[in-house]
Amino acid sequence: MGNYPFFKKVVLSFFSKKLYIYSARAEGNKTGLGYLILLLCIFWIPLAIKLHLSFSYFIDTELPPFIGKVPVIEIHDGVASFDKPSPYIITDEKTGRDAIIFDESGEYTSLENTDAEILVTDSKIIYKKGAYETREYSLKEIKNFSLTHEKIISWAGYGKYISILIYLLIIPCVFVYRAFLALIYTLIGLIFQAILQTKFSFQTIYRLSILAFTPAFIIDKVFMISDLDFTGWSFCCMVLSLAYLYFAIKVNKDEDIANSALPPELGTNYSGGNSGI
Repeated sequence: MGNYPFFKKVVLSFFSKKLYIYSARAEGNKTGLGYLILLLCIFWIPLAIKLHLSFSYFIDTELPPFIGKVPVIEIHDGVASFDKPSPYIITDEKTGRDAIIFDESGEYTSLENTDAEILVTDSKIIYKKGAYETREYSLKEIKNFSLTHEKIISWAGYGKYISILIYLLIIPCVFVYRAFLALIYTLIGLIFQAILQTKFSFQTIYRLSILAFTPAFIIDKVFMISDLDFTGWSFCCMVLSLAYLYFAIKVNKDEDIANSALPPELGTNYSGGNSGI
C-alpha cells in the first residue's frame, strides 16, 4: 500500500479511501496516539503565533498610553504615596466609568458606591474579585518599594512570551481531551461496525477514529486563526468526524467484498508499509 508520512496522512485524510484501508490493515500495532500528539503540536503552533502577536501588539501599542496615566507609587514602611493629587481616578475610555482609584487623602475607603474595580489607598489595595465579593491586600509588610512606569513596561515585556507557556500547558490538556473524544467515537464506531458487519478490533477503530477527526480538526483550526465562528460549529465537527469514521469502516467493508470476489493469490496485500507514526 506504500508509505504514509505524517503530512501525507493529514492531506489524504480528507478524501483517500486507500489511506483509511491502509490504516485499518497495515498499522495493527499502533494506537494512533503518536499521530494525535504530532497533529496537536504542529497545528496549534499557528494559534500560538497569533496569540504572541496579539500580546506583543497590546504591550507595544495599547499598554503604554494606559500606563502613562498610572501614578508613580512609592511605599515606605507600609505607607503609599502617589505623584498625583488625591483622589486620582483613571476612567475606562470605552465606558466612561471609573476603573482605578488612587487615594491617600482618606476620601475613599471602599469600593462601595463606585464603579471602580480597584482602589489603592495609602495602606491597602482593595479590588473586586466578583460581582459580590471584594478582597483587600495590606501594604504594611512592605518596607521600601517603588513602582514606576519604566518598571511596569519592563515587567509587561515578559507578557510577550506568555503564549509559549500557554502552548506548553494547553497541548497536554487538549491531548487528553482528544484522546478521550476518540474513545467516545470508537464506541459509536462499534455501532457502525455492527451495522456494516465488519470485524475490526477496538484498537483499529480507535486508530481510525483519530484519523477520521483530522479533517474537522484542521478546518476548526483554520476557523480559529481566521476568527470565524458560528452557532453549532462544535456539533458540525462531531457530525463530520463521525461521517469520516463511518466512511473509514465502509471503505474497508467494500474492500473485503472486492477481495472476496478474487482468487486468494490476487487479493490485496496490506502487510507492507509503515507510516512511522
